[in-house]
Amino acid sequence: MTLINKALFPKKEEIFSWIEDLSQWGHRKTGTPEGRKSAEYIAEKMRSFGLEDVKIEKVPSICMTVEDYALSIDGGEIPCFYANGTNRGAESGTFEIGTDGEAQEFLYLGSGEEEDFANVDIKGKIVVCDIYFPPIDITGLMEMFEGAQLYDPQGKAAKELKKYHIYTPGNWPFNYYRALHSGAAGFVGILENYYDDPYWYSEDYDDIGNLYGVDYMSLPALWISRSSGRELKEKFAKQSQLKGHMKMKSTYGYKNALNVSGKLAGKSPEIILAHSHHDAVFSGAVQDASGISEMLALAKYFSRLPKEQREKTMMFAATDTHYTDYEGHQAFIRRRQELGEKLILDLAMEHIGKETYFDDDYVEHETGEPESRLVYISKYPGLQDMVIDKFKQYELDKTLFCPVELKNGLGEEYEFSEDEVISDAYYFNEAGIPVVSMVSGEMYIYHPSDKPDRIPQEALEPVGMAFAEIALAAAEKL
Repeated sequence: MTLINKALFPKKEEIFSWIEDLSQWGHRKTGTPEGRKSAEYIAEKMRSFGLEDVKIEKVPSICMTVEDYALSIDGGEIPCFYANGTNRGAESGTFEIGTDGEAQEFLYLGSGEEEDFANVDIKGKIVVCDIYFPPIDITGLMEMFEGAQLYDPQGKAAKELKKYHIYTPGNWPFNYYRALHSGAAGFVGILENYYDDPYWYSEDYDDIGNLYGVDYMSLPALWISRSSGRELKEKFAKQSQLKGHMKMKSTYGYKNALNVSGKLAGKSPEIILAHSHHDAVFSGAVQDASGISEMLALAKYFSRLPKEQREKTMMFAATDTHYTDYEGHQAFIRRRQELGEKLILDLAMEHIGKETYFDDDYVEHETGEPESRLVYISKYPGLQDMVIDKFKQYELDKTLFCPVELKNGLGEEYEFSEDEVISDAYYFNEAGIPVVSMVSGEMYIYHPSDKPDRIPQEALEPVGMAFAEIALAAAEKL
């Protein structure tokens, strides 16, 4: 049964125009002028819709600024990109390697497993390792979540495609931490099954350092492409150690993260939140201008309804610090608690992008469909059935619904788990706020090609309307 007035919901052309606007600055990194432009744009949209109490809240967040990086081995310059979160020797400060011009020794250690490091002296040397991401398919993820359900009436998700899970540890970062623990001076990762030429990747796992007794990813690290790695390994085959130069200078310091929010009063002060994050490493059309634009679509839709049709107060938010320390997310939750604002549900929307796969040469192809979706749903009476019903109503197929345990408070030390909420809604679920969090596993979100042409425009309205339906149904039942 349709509850929303479809005539009032923003059309795909308007939603897409917001994605184009947010993608215009090249990146939206936390603490940068571009990040501020993004926050101010979102706030202005909220005001234009008539939202109340629109504000931008500043939260100090440790941010990485890379001032210089380069790589040359055996006389040849190698295109590279810095590994996010690395080259950090303390809470804050400037850290550098290779600025004295001294030649450095490089050593190739395969995929960097325990046996690759055994009986090898790497102290003071730069370790080069292959990086492999685990394969991914939506049906395989079902095994991680007890009670998971797949909505795939035409069996599309069963089609075998060459895709990789770039959001979860593979042999990285464990090979990195082995190098750090063994006294290496630096680390170079060859992105073996992540495109043929690109060398951009931006996930970090500083929390896994707990397993090795280290607080920071202090080892400087650079990514190189599969093709560059192939040429380099041919040289290592002739000579086990090579000389060259790895240069990296980075500064870690506090900058202001900017959380944007606005409200629409309802008959009850209890709040249903719709949110996504607005920071991005590159243009970030899919990650996550798409999610922000769906949040704005919900804000505009609900602003068109009279207050008496809103059973609960609605809040709309754009969080920051997705790529730094998530301190902005935690501060946003704590601020709501301090103000006595009771969040009863978080609707998080991320990654509405086209589905792609690799051929045997790691050339990327589109399937002509949106990427498969994963929806985390906190274990709360009636919530999962409600969400599944709305996704089916809008024929959002290739969707895996994953029930997750609802936690009861912030503050515990983070420990990675594959069956947790791996999305921007993680800390909301940890704080005991039920979540419905949609995310997709596009392989290009850490790549400069994440631009508006990656958006499947035909999916924008049904995804947004499904979440609007969920908000209305939840307002009556929660």
